[in-house]
Amino acid sequence: MIYSLTGKVFKIDDNTIAVDTGSMAFEVICSSFSVFELAGKSEIQTVLTYLQVREDAMCLYGFASKKEKLLFNDLISVSGVGPKMAITILSGLPVDDLVRAISASDVKTLTSIKGFGKKTAENVVLQLHSRFGGSDALESLVSGDTTAVSGKQVLSKEIEEAAEVLANAGIQKMKAIEIAKFNFVSGMTAEELVVACFKNLR
Repeated sequence: MIYSLTGKVFKIDDNTIAVDTGSMAFEVICSSFSVFELAGKSEIQTVLTYLQVREDAMCLYGFASKKEKLLFNDLISVSGVGPKMAITILSGLPVDDLVRAISASDVKTLTSIKGFGKKTAENVVLQLHSRFGGSDALESLVSGDTTAVSGKQVLSKEIEEAAEVLANAGIQKMKAIEIAKFNFVSGMTAEELVVACFKNLR
């Protein structure tokens, strides 16, 4: 829905930045690592984003890297982990360390993150370790292979963007991916794929 923002980035607080695109400035919630990476630089930057749409509000979450956004998407697919909790987790450890902790089922390291309880950490390990398919897929995320997503699937940019729109509309993340994959035809744009998905859902 809003895949990214490009503009000058200013720090608001430890977990929030403003992205001035020229005609409008967007408030974006980020991990502390992304805030450190993005804020305070004079050049124009691109911030990857995730839009959460609720009945009472819309919240925009931002990421300095593709692999942080991929891990965020996987975290919020876990029962009991919403976007705010995912940002808390991403603020507690660098992405590489989080991935290795999940791969190693290292609940002790995960629960060292303030606000991340043992039960939720165990749930994250159980669901993500299984879905990533073991350490190989997790390590590919660490090494910067941004085609690694849930399981060992390799998703095109069009399928990934369409699945994110479907998820924002209330469809469970893994189901959204399957719907997007099912409706994708070679040559489709993300917008065309979204239209096809909603048309067939109806």
